[in-house]
Amino acid sequence: MRTHWIVLVFIGFSLAFSIKGASQNPDKNQSADIKAIRQAAAKLDAAYNRRDAKAFSEIFLEDADFQWHTGELLKNRTEIGQYFANSFRKMPTDYRHITTFQHIRFLKPDIAISDGTVVIAREGAAENEKPVLEVLFTCVGEKVKGKWSIAAIRLILPKRE
Repeated sequence: MRTHWIVLVFIGFSLAFSIKGASQNPDKNQSADIKAIRQAAAKLDAAYNRRDAKAFSEIFLEDADFQWHTGELLKNRTEIGQYFANSFRKMPTDYRHITTFQHIRFLKPDIAISDGTVVIAREGAAENEKPVLEVLFTCVGEKVKGKWSIAAIRLILPKRE
């Protein structure tokens, strides 16, 4: 259970300070959408770091789903908000997340799929301190009425060598 709330961090769009492989040559519309997706991720990150479950869940569509690396599935915005409200009450205050997108691909002008990495680390941790958690994510975003939101997110534990 501890890793569940830590992971969220992740959440797909919570997740954007670096978009290396966003598009090979994005057009003007895609560039604007990539920027908007990054802004949505920044809002998600900020809500997570404030432990604000309401603001956090509002980044998701009403019928969104969130699947943990364990297989547990949260089925809509309300369930996601309730889950994180409970988790945030128990979460250490020094946990922060860093999300990096590896790819963003537009399936349609209003549908994007992205993948990347989320690292949960203690704020102020030494550079050589092992992160609390590291997960991979795949996220589907949908643009509704000009606003990008999360439709679905899947978390995956990376293969350990």
